[in-house]
Amino acid sequence: MINAPVLHFDNLSSGSNPALELLTVAETARFLTISRSGVRRLQQARQLPFIKVGGSIRFAKRDLIAYVAKRRVEALDT
Repeated sequence: MINAPVLHFDNLSSGSNPALELLTVAETARFLTISRSGVRRLQQARQLPFIKVGGSIRFAKRDLIAYVAKRRVEALDT
């Protein structure tokens, strides 16, 4: 089994661009440092955008980066 992430189909001729990588549930869990079931809960609640590829679910790395950025809580000035 190959562990390389799936690349978005329209990026194949332009070289490797990490922003267009499609990740599996397991890869997404590692990226977000949460459990696989946590990823599934976020996906089922439609809090994480996802792509259906056949019968599989994939997550665009750029969407995960945006998800994390939206949840950033700034420090209070003291």
